[in-house]
Amino acid sequence: MRAKREVRTGVRGRWGVGAMLVLLGLLPLPGCRRQEDAHTLILAVEAPPLTFDPRGPTNAVTARLQQLLFNTLTQKDERFEIVPELAESWEVSEDLTIYTFRLRRGVRFHDGRELTARDVAYTFNTLIAPTFDSPKRAALSKLERVEPVDAHTVVFRCREPYRGLLVDLIAIGIIPENSDETVARQPIGTGPFRFVRYVENQEVELLAFPEHFRGAPRIRRLRVKIVRDPTTLALELLGGTVHLAVNAQLSPDFVAEQQRGRQLRVVISDGAALEYIGINTTDPILRDRRVRQALAYGIDRRAIIANLLRGQARPAKSVLPPTHWAYHETTRTYEYDPARARRLLDEAGYRDPDGEGPRPRFRLTLKTSSAEHPRKIATALQEQLRTLGIELHIQSFEFQTFLNDINTGNFQLFFLRQIGANQFTDIFKAAFGSRSIPNDPTIRESERTGFLNRARYRNPHLDALIERAEAASERAKQRALYARIQEVLAEDVPWIILWYPANVALMNPRVRVPAIPASGDFSFLKDVDVP
Repeated sequence: MRAKREVRTGVRGRWGVGAMLVLLGLLPLPGCRRQEDAHTLILAVEAPPLTFDPRGPTNAVTARLQQLLFNTLTQKDERFEIVPELAESWEVSEDLTIYTFRLRRGVRFHDGRELTARDVAYTFNTLIAPTFDSPKRAALSKLERVEPVDAHTVVFRCREPYRGLLVDLIAIGIIPENSDETVARQPIGTGPFRFVRYVENQEVELLAFPEHFRGAPRIRRLRVKIVRDPTTLALELLGGTVHLAVNAQLSPDFVAEQQRGRQLRVVISDGAALEYIGINTTDPILRDRRVRQALAYGIDRRAIIANLLRGQARPAKSVLPPTHWAYHETTRTYEYDPARARRLLDEAGYRDPDGEGPRPRFRLTLKTSSAEHPRKIATALQEQLRTLGIELHIQSFEFQTFLNDINTGNFQLFFLRQIGANQFTDIFKAAFGSRSIPNDPTIRESERTGFLNRARYRNPHLDALIERAEAASERAKQRALYARIQEVLAEDVPWIILWYPANVALMNPRVRVPAIPASGDFSFLKDVDVP
């Protein structure tokens, strides 16, 4: 709200927004401003990349930037089906241990070299080498080696059946053979943009790659500016020193204000990310499914979306986004029903000790990161659950501390956004499988199936359904099994599914963007124009 008031003061006050931005040093004085190339786009991101090496550690910003520099063997379409990218086609052995890929011909790296099977083999063999330190190496633990057969054929050999390989390949951009450590500082890929320079913690500069196999980008130059503070970003957008921000941490109020005004253009579209409340299913209070269901009925999602998020989200009923091929439309939902929530709490033995008096049924703690958005959501949840007789304490931490707590089970409830992983059916095994609980000493690492089951949820029936769904070869059978999986999770409520945040882009009125994919990927930047 503070950002909104500052912006409105600048617009309405006698100084005007331009003068305010000059005073803040965000807009050079007339006659002193360096003329930007007409075909340059300045994009803001909120954090620096961790590395430019696509084999290395990643976060949302790192992954998005790598999408501009590299291509991968496989990719996902708008229904989150796996489709070819650098691979033209593939064949899989019956036992799922040998994958043979045929590569596109004529694909060039930024230095002019042609992509070959040797580059693919080099990328993956170096990644899975025991000496290579990367979290992606653990994800590819079933991969034994990669062998080039000829210039355009490469074979992946796995130690055991590897059903998820085609999905896991989406995260790994292909680099040239013998790149060594230089790729982390001077990346060379086959993507639509080529690397020029990186000014640490300030800016990444890219140029269009005219020989990209899907055609050259419309813009000539892309400057990716690192702007950590949302208020600064809002001012830079208004002042023209940033042209475009996508899914930035700008307040919904500021976005709504720009929708009503004419200073910035706003494009809002359906997103695939998910915000949810994770529940510790081993907690003495929360292990009762009736309590978890009561919490779900006691949250008025639509009120939060309308009033706090300003309509920039849509209610969710599944972990998967609605456009996903396996999405189950008729999954049970928890529309706001406080009366039903109170009955469930009574049935579970948690009667309100003094009716509408101040004494609570019980107390719970909700953990969040220290960012403004989750803290505001937590406060809204606190007020709503109070009407049920539940006292909710909020604890906010720096993100790594928060993440460590939820990974070790040191929580009752947590609020988090899931980006990317819920675009694939692997999410069910990784987030709800009994062998996917992080930091659980009872799980042998050789049998581990993921690390996202922070709810510490165990359901042998669900494990069996997931195994059957993964083994099914017919798509109709897969859909039926994944529908049942979504129904089981809706009944058991290890997560309270809240909403899908919208993809929100704010831009200079000159900028023309195509449709932003639901995934929020930066692939659309290739087709952005700045006339």
